[in-house]
Amino acid sequence: MTTFTPAAGNHTSTSLEFQPLELLPGDLLRPLGAFEEIFCPFDQRFPTNGALAAQMAGHTTVHQWRDALDAAQQRHRLLSAAIDTTFNRVPHLRHVFWSLLRMLTRIISLSIIAALAVPLLAQTSTPANTVAEPTRTAVRELIGSIVLDGKAYDYDRELADGIGPRLTGSANYNRAVVWTIEQFRSLGLSNVHTESFTSPASWEPEVAATGTILEPRKQTLHIYSAGWSPSTPDGGVEGNVVYLPRVFPTSELDAEKDKIADSIVLFDNQSFGGPPTFDAIVQATLRVHALHPRAVIFTFGLNGNGTQNALLLTTGGQISDMPVAQLGLEDDLLIKRMLDKGPVTVQFSFKNRIRHNVEVQNVVAEIPGRDVSPGSPSSVVVVGAHLDSWHPGTGAQDNGTGVASILEIARAVQSLGRPPRRTLRFVLFGGEEEGLMGSHAYVERHKAEMASLDAVLISDTGSQRATGWYVVGREDEKSALAAIEPLLAGLGADQTSSDTDFLFRSDHAGFNVLGVPTLLLWNSIDRYETLVHQASDTFDSVVRSDLDQTVAVTGSTAYAIADAPQPFAAHLSPAEVADMFRKCNAAADFNSAKVIGWVPSN
Repeated sequence: MTTFTPAAGNHTSTSLEFQPLELLPGDLLRPLGAFEEIFCPFDQRFPTNGALAAQMAGHTTVHQWRDALDAAQQRHRLLSAAIDTTFNRVPHLRHVFWSLLRMLTRIISLSIIAALAVPLLAQTSTPANTVAEPTRTAVRELIGSIVLDGKAYDYDRELADGIGPRLTGSANYNRAVVWTIEQFRSLGLSNVHTESFTSPASWEPEVAATGTILEPRKQTLHIYSAGWSPSTPDGGVEGNVVYLPRVFPTSELDAEKDKIADSIVLFDNQSFGGPPTFDAIVQATLRVHALHPRAVIFTFGLNGNGTQNALLLTTGGQISDMPVAQLGLEDDLLIKRMLDKGPVTVQFSFKNRIRHNVEVQNVVAEIPGRDVSPGSPSSVVVVGAHLDSWHPGTGAQDNGTGVASILEIARAVQSLGRPPRRTLRFVLFGGEEEGLMGSHAYVERHKAEMASLDAVLISDTGSQRATGWYVVGREDEKSALAAIEPLLAGLGADQTSSDTDFLFRSDHAGFNVLGVPTLLLWNSIDRYETLVHQASDTFDSVVRSDLDQTVAVTGSTAYAIADAPQPFAAHLSPAEVADMFRKCNAAADFNSAKVIGWVPSN
């Protein structure tokens, strides 16, 4: 956010002396929203310039903006004097205040651009592995366009509020496909088209789940159908509960196979003995299914009773072999305490709408490069996000913000009138939540063309302020990013992370497995993880200024990579990819991802 810092000394003077803003690197924008939040209720003549301030406003209270304005008055004598004169001394000259405020808004806007430009202009030479002056100029203009005129917030609002949740293959998903195609075409992009893949099934809840503990006493359960679960039989499913205290290693399950068969099995976080690895989850769920329980109920995370965190226990759009339900945390703990004293019987039911062999579309659009021939090595930079979402909320964060980012980057780059050297290809993938289906289908379809991809950048971590980029196992990319990081310093996003928690959790994975240089946006996710897959993943959780910052980071990085004279990073051989995963302690996760079809075989 923009920080207004009071200067030391006496500020009672009425002199209209303007003191320039002192912007801290990475702290941009949000307090400027004070101008419209506070003053628009008093004068409707401000909206033209107020739109600029509102565009930068976050979801904070008017009281906070008043505090910000008080600080601004102390620091900026022009503003203080204007307010004093207008409201306290000469009320009938209120229009004077609005004129001054319009002027100040423009000055602040230019100050922001100047602040963002500082790390760009500081580079007076362009030695090897630094960004050339024309690229820096274009990036500076790109940031200004995104911050001051950007539409990412509006795109996300229409996607979340206007279209709503977008389960893969659903009518809402198809509406989102049509809408994004319309947006790309309205921006004048080239080669706008869809590429289809087939999901074994689409899935939507039809009749909400109900459940009850029958023995040792009756108790209503807080229960939900898991994704891609079949409906329960008429009358529901009933049986004794078998809790699985250990599900990994899977030999622990084999010792319980006689109890598991034809029972309702329950497992939770504690069943893994700690935070589970990707491999542990895959192996355990595959083995549980193979032992043919009557039904499965599970609890993951800390979601309390009444809070659904949509998940599934299958992958690739496959319907589970038996009914699978998610249970609230407190109900999970209650059942386990009851089991300490004797048998527990539960019953639950739900109905889901399932269609088989459903065609799903990825959406693709391009801004052709001005220099590098299409199809030649390292001639395309892919910028992508997944279009699908879960159903409890409206998918505003996961991944409406990613989709909005892609659309806004396309708009901003197109408006520059200076395409980068390489083609920018924008791809919106379907089926990510069911196991990276759309991106897997894309890389399989274009496997022979992987050498033409210079880099793949994915946005799928919400809209909290970006810190930089995950290199997702590619430590060699850090040196490649070093040249670009000065461009991102003014946005507070000039860092890289070696964290591999997201190694197989988004649409970069299939490209990474094939040796293509990949990046995943790195931003704070503390709020994001309390919202995603839940009813609270709605548009009101999106902070406009934070979203604009993440878009600016993604767009600047993509443009700089696409406009560089040299390729971004090397393509890895299969042996080098395997070695990379070994160094990340992710070899077992890699093998499991291939087994369940999340990533292609390399």
